[in-house]
Amino acid sequence: MASAPETTAATFPGTGVGGGSMKTYHRETTLRTAGGLSVTDITEQVQEAVRESGVKDGVCCIYSPHTTCSVRVNEYERGFLEDFSVLLRRLVPTEHYYAHVDGDRRTENVSEEDMGASNGHSHCMSMLMGPAGESIPVRDGELHLGTWQRVLFMELDRSRDRRWIVQVVGD
Repeated sequence: MASAPETTAATFPGTGVGGGSMKTYHRETTLRTAGGLSVTDITEQVQEAVRESGVKDGVCCIYSPHTTCSVRVNEYERGFLEDFSVLLRRLVPTEHYYAHVDGDRRTENVSEEDMGASNGHSHCMSMLMGPAGESIPVRDGELHLGTWQRVLFMELDRSRDRRWIVQVVGD
């Protein structure tokens, strides 16, 4: 379970086409993840950012700046989350050899925190999942999601302090 997020926000006025005013709103939120394949439903916090932005019609981008996390839109339902976890672990087993964590081979992008970390599988899972974020239409000041859709922050690595970014643009 994630701890309570911390948020910073800023609004940047811009100029829209035809002399209208286009708004740009940025919000960054931090959280502590549970690790493993943990999923946090961030839909309400994203919707709150959309409301704070004042944008009525536009787009909301939600992004994770971490290579072993992802933001996805799907159902937040226990059975599905369990099925997806089983699928990912079958496709990308933790106990497989990964050159990414082979101390004799890896010489790039190494930090003190990564020493001894066994997260090659997390990087591979992230690549399979596609982009690190989602873009969702905003209509009448609300996220335009389907009936069961939720915005999910997915941790694919160990428990860590993470952040996700919301950018809302429109008028």
